[in-house]
This record gives sequence, structure tokens and C-alpha cells, in this order.
Amino acid sequence: MIKSLYFDNTAYQYAYELERLIRNFSLPHKLEFYTDKTPHGTDYAYFCADNGKLSVTVSDNDTVYKESSDVCEPSDYENELCRLLCRCMERHGHTPLPWGILTGVRPVKYIRSIYETRDNAEEYLRNSLLVSDKKIQLANDVIRIQKPVLDSLDLRKISLYISIPFCPSRCSYCSFISASGEGALKLIDDYFGLLLKELDIYADIVKRFSLKVDTVYIGGGTPTTLSASQLDSLIEKLGEFDIANIREFTAEAGRPDTITEDKLRALKNGGVRRISINPQSMNDSVLEAVGRRHTVKQVCEAFDIARKVGFDCINSDIIAGLPAETERSFEDSLQQLCKLSPENITVHTLSLKRSSALFCRFGDDIGKGAKYMTDTAYDMLFEKGYFPYYLYRQKNIADNLENIGYCKDGCESIYNICIMEDVQTILAAGCGASTKLYDGKNVSRVINYKYPYEYISRFALMNERKRDIENFFEEKLTLA
Repeated sequence: MIKSLYFDNTAYQYAYELERLIRNFSLPHKLEFYTDKTPHGTDYAYFCADNGKLSVTVSDNDTVYKESSDVCEPSDYENELCRLLCRCMERHGHTPLPWGILTGVRPVKYIRSIYETRDNAEEYLRNSLLVSDKKIQLANDVIRIQKPVLDSLDLRKISLYISIPFCPSRCSYCSFISASGEGALKLIDDYFGLLLKELDIYADIVKRFSLKVDTVYIGGGTPTTLSASQLDSLIEKLGEFDIANIREFTAEAGRPDTITEDKLRALKNGGVRRISINPQSMNDSVLEAVGRRHTVKQVCEAFDIARKVGFDCINSDIIAGLPAETERSFEDSLQQLCKLSPENITVHTLSLKRSSALFCRFGDDIGKGAKYMTDTAYDMLFEKGYFPYYLYRQKNIADNLENIGYCKDGCESIYNICIMEDVQTILAAGCGASTKLYDGKNVSRVINYKYPYEYISRFALMNERKRDIENFFEEKLTLA
């Protein structure tokens, strides 16, 4: 396993991308960086770009391989060093990376730009970026389904995101910004009151600049950690945004152990049309292993309640690569989920986060079988009438894979497409929320404080940043 990275002075300018790429071959262990220093010992990679002569040397388990090139243009040095690294790692016995040398979060966005600017796009993806045929086809599927949504957007339409960063307990794989436990839950009332004040600020901005809210997304955490009366109050506040005719209104009900009929009725009566019920696995032993405090039975009961209340668009998340989940049990889990017939199924690949309790506990034993599981999910869901409509990748994701949102025909989430493709302004309220300001080409961000106690204690200071949002609409964005 590579532990040290060495660079000559020229190659060091490409260190960021090379480091991101090499992490796709192994778990997220700490790497040491050295420049202008001769490598020594074992388990290292050495990158050189001396006068146009590129080389990569990898020492792994006392075996050394070197790949060299001197035929590329300076503009392609970074990609060529990445390709040489991949060849060395494959000679060491590593499986070729399915996304090749692409390391970004949004591969579909990047691949779409390649189709728009190159005549030989697929050849370039395959031979220069080393993307596998299967991932090229996956990207093509997503691009095709996204096109009608992207064609329907305009700069006067925005989305609104509301963060409810509380959970009844923390799952062991989680590294998201969320607060759990009795102490954190005591912050809910103070947090909620300030959240409504932040939404007042946004409502004023929307009105002053004649913006139209296109979609609303209440995410978390677990929004149904709030009481039914708090959900009523939140939706009443959202009424100030003139949301009667928005195209999509989503709330993550999330954890089945927080779902009650009165909470779902509060959401439905307030105009929410799409909810998430996220089991992550339909295997009780897996749920116990990762700290999910609910059972498969509760998942089924939550679906029954949601259908009774009248929800006809439900998303469910499932994770490939969890501990205690075998290839066979994942397949059975997915079959059980399909019997509940959610309109959307999001298949996440476990992200191997060093900060998660799961990584600390299981280490190298997590993420096993993820490739088989995601391949099985693609085939099974396609057969059952689900199609991939958005995808994204995370740092240290198992087997260099991705998270894929699948939908039944006509049930794709507009918000999910917009946020992953960076094609719409999103005003984001709550802690950990990141407002995205889209001018038709580029995205800038205005970020809220990360944790609930910061959000509460520094609320006034945080809202001084809202002036950047006003400046954007006043000066930087020419609305059609």
C-alpha cells in the first residue's frame, strides 16, 4: 500500500490531482509528501516531469515498476502522469479504475462538456481518460434522461434548500454534518427559531429580485426529527415564497424510526409531494451492525403510512458495501425494496471516511463486494423499469465507484439533477448549508456555519454574508 509520494520540482504542480487519483486505489490512509528528494524504502510513488520526459515509479510490496513517456504536449502533462500511474498500479495487480483518471465529484457534468467540445468524445474518454465502456454508457444514460430537465431551466428560477441537521442517533458510516444525542437535540428549538428568521431574509431577496422558486428540498440530518407542529410552522413559513405552483417539493423523512402519520400529514397538507424513506439495507443484521435504530418491519410500516397519507413519489436509499452485507444479502435486500415499489431508488456506494466510527471499527474489512452489488443493482433496476438519472462520486468511495439515483419513467428529481450538475441557483438555509449562485456559466458559493451551536451563537455574523447574495443579483447576474 502506497504510503509516500515523491515529486521532482516540475511534477509537484500536479500533486493535488495525482494524490486524489492514487487514493482511488486504496483505503484513505495518511500519505506523506516529499519534493526534490530521492525516494527510499518501499511503498512509495515517485513522479518526474523533467524537460518533457515524464515517468512514474511505484514501489509496492518490495516490487518496483516504472512507466515513462516523452511524447505528450505540456498541456497534457497532468493527464499523462495520471495515465502512467494507472499503468504502474495495474502492473502491481490493482484492478483498472472504472472511471479512469477522472477524480471529480461530478463526472457526468465533465463528460457532457466533452461531448459539447470534441468530435471524438467517446474515443477521448476511452483512450485518453481511461474511462471504461460501462461508465461511458452509464454517463450517456444519465445525460439522455437529464436533457429535458436541463432544457427547462432559466436564470429566474431558483431552488430552496432547508437543512435540518439533527438525527435521533448517528449511524456508524456517517460523516455528514448532523447532530445527534440528547445534548444536541436540546438545540432544536433555538435552531428552529433562527432558521425561520433566515428564511425571512431569503423571502425578501426572492421578492425584491422577482425570482421564482422552482423546487424546495428539506434535507438533513433527519427532518422528521422535528415535531409535527414544527413541520407545520416550517411549511407555513415557506408559503411566503409563493410555492403553490412549484414543480417539486421534497422532504427527507429519512429514518423510519422518526416517521409518524401526523408528521407525514403535516408534510402532505403543506404541499410536499416527494419524500425519502431510507432503509440503507433491508437486512436487520446489517442495520444493527451500522447503528441504524430501526428494523426492516419499520421500513415497511413507514411505506404503508406514506401511501395511506397519499404520497405517490417516494425515494429510498440503499448502500452497497456495508459490513455484514454479502453479495447475496444485498441482492435480497434490493429485491425486498423493489417490492415496496418506490418511485426513486438511490444506490449509494459506501464512502470510506476516516472520521466515521465504521472505518475506525472495521478498517480494511468494509466496502467489500461493492462492485458486484452496484452492477447487480444496475441490471435489476433496469429490468424493473428504473433508469439512472443522476450520479455523483465521493472521496474514498469503495472500488472507485459512484452513487446513482434511479427513477421510474417521469419521476426524476429536478432538484437532484440541478444540484449535481451545478445548473441552478440554490438558496440554502440552515447550518452546513451552501448557497450556490449560478450565472449561466459559473457557480459561486456562500456557506453557512457548519455546526448547530455555531449557527446559533454566530447567527448575526453569518447573515452578513447574505450581502454577497444580494450583490450577485444586483451586479453579477443578467436575468433573462
